[in-house]
Amino acid sequence: MAKWFKLREDVYEWFSNIKVGQTQQVKTLFDLYYLCLMMGLATKSKNNPSERCKCRDFIDYFVSDYQSQQNLIIGLLIRAELENLGISLDEKDATKKQLSKLINPSSQTNLDDEDGIDKMNAYASGGFDYLREKFGSKPYHLEDFLQRYVKILREAIDGR
Repeated sequence: MAKWFKLREDVYEWFSNIKVGQTQQVKTLFDLYYLCLMMGLATKSKNNPSERCKCRDFIDYFVSDYQSQQNLIIGLLIRAELENLGISLDEKDATKKQLSKLINPSSQTNLDDEDGIDKMNAYASGGFDYLREKFGSKPYHLEDFLQRYVKILREAIDGR
């Protein structure tokens, strides 16, 4: 049985003023998951979402808008995990071992149902915590949120 992508209950509350499905920009819950995930990967922030609060499984595959970027997203996960573990790509055996833990080419997501999905959910959860800390209060308008999000993400990538 495939594992699911999860969103914490507090994610739904925090984004409650940004309506999912009613705007072109935020069509699916996966959009919110992706925003949290990218922030988590950029900041190397991760935590077990189930330990933070109650979670909801919301989908067990990459939605169509993200399928063309699925391998890139998985690559970012691999990069973050290798950096987190202090493993260089030159360390072929250690890299191969981590890849085998995270990837399963025969699964629908190409992620291992144990480590791969769990790690991705952990980065999405950590990214949400990082966003919430940087914003202070929940967003009320999508346009304002996206402008601040991009600024915070750029600062995280630049190491500021």
